[in-house]
Amino acid sequence: MAGSWTADRFPKFEAGIRRLTDQHRELEDEPLHLAIAYHPATQDQQHIFLFEVIGGPGDSVSPERDLFEVTFAATADFPMNPNEQLHLILTNPRELTIALREDWRLARDLIAAIRAGDYNALYADEVGQRILAMLQEARSEHPVGN
Repeated sequence: MAGSWTADRFPKFEAGIRRLTDQHRELEDEPLHLAIAYHPATQDQQHIFLFEVIGGPGDSVSPERDLFEVTFAATADFPMNPNEQLHLILTNPRELTIALREDWRLARDLIAAIRAGDYNALYADEVGQRILAMLQEARSEHPVGN
């Protein structure tokens, strides 16, 4: 069963999010493994979240102990209302494993959205399929906030 954001609001942004995901799939130096559109329960319904797991030569881990997040306003290729923002959350497989184990905030928000069914897996290669399975297992193993 889809969560309310995925059912009600995702269709408005689906074409733009899929176009952005397709552009990221074309990057050779940082191959895209997994892309998930989701909405954390703790965030305003006006925001759009795109979580991506990428590969590449660097397997760095954030010293701030949170996943990398950048926000974007509307563009010609990705129209949004003035009060809406696109949040792009980027990580790599190693960092994500640590983020889940250490309960980093953005990883916790993603797991909560998966638990609520408020997500849409847009792309997963072989590595991404394993990561998605790990996220779905984490969803059932660890209550958020515990």
